[in-house]
Amino acid sequence: MNTTIAKFFIITSVLLFKSLSFADVISMRSDYWCPYVCDPRSEKPGYMVEIIQQIFEKRGHTVDMRLTNWVRAVKEVRANKAHVLVGASRMDAPDFIFTNNTLGIMKNAYFTKKDSKWKFTGRHSLQNMRIGVINGYTYGDSIDQMIRSRHKSFIPFSGEKPLEQIIRMIESNRLDAFIENPVALHHALKKFGVPAENLKAAGWVTSQDPYLYVGFSPHHPQSREYAALLSRGVEELRRNGELQRILDKYQVEDWEKSKISLGALDDFSPRILKSSFDLLDMFNARSL
Repeated sequence: MNTTIAKFFIITSVLLFKSLSFADVISMRSDYWCPYVCDPRSEKPGYMVEIIQQIFEKRGHTVDMRLTNWVRAVKEVRANKAHVLVGASRMDAPDFIFTNNTLGIMKNAYFTKKDSKWKFTGRHSLQNMRIGVINGYTYGDSIDQMIRSRHKSFIPFSGEKPLEQIIRMIESNRLDAFIENPVALHHALKKFGVPAENLKAAGWVTSQDPYLYVGFSPHHPQSREYAALLSRGVEELRRNGELQRILDKYQVEDWEKSKISLGALDDFSPRILKSSFDLLDMFNARSL
């Protein structure tokens, strides 16, 4: 009897140890980019944050989400000071370990004040323009290359609130245009109290890979395990309807089901947003 009890306690202890050792604190980093990543202390921390939290916490993990500027977020995850980079393009950190499936979609556009006559019609149209971009962001190969070569038309902004800085400088005519994802811009304008009709799109930005992912540190021993777990979890949430419930809170449709073509403006409809925000009026320009 004593031997049986002893074996029972040994087996139980081993199982408990394995369970506890698997229940890690997963440290995540990103910048503020609502609706993807919002204030982690709020009831609406961002749809990507909610998806990740639900998947990992269901399996016993604790998720620690912290905001910083994007350059620092990438550096901290690369150095394994944090485990997860949220809302990344593969071009942001090619050495990271990414989920198999996507967690969103991104299509950037040039934006100007509504009374501006400028439109993006190719590289030649950038001459004498002052265009705001966020330091460390990737905008596609051609623009990234121009920014790296210090093309005088692109002015990078850093800090904790770079998009707000850019929009305020557009309002005061200290910038001519800026590049942003219309989904994120929609939320930002509401937060900053800037009427959407004050801006208009002046052309789309070409991107070879418009999808967004969750990236894991290349130096963390469990990164591949976490990435696989998250990939399976997203599909499970999609099947049971929980994914759409989360997305509905942010007025965003499932990017995999919306069947949006990203090749042309005509195919990029306002279906990606469920709101009264009139994207067709706001995004009335075509890039060449």
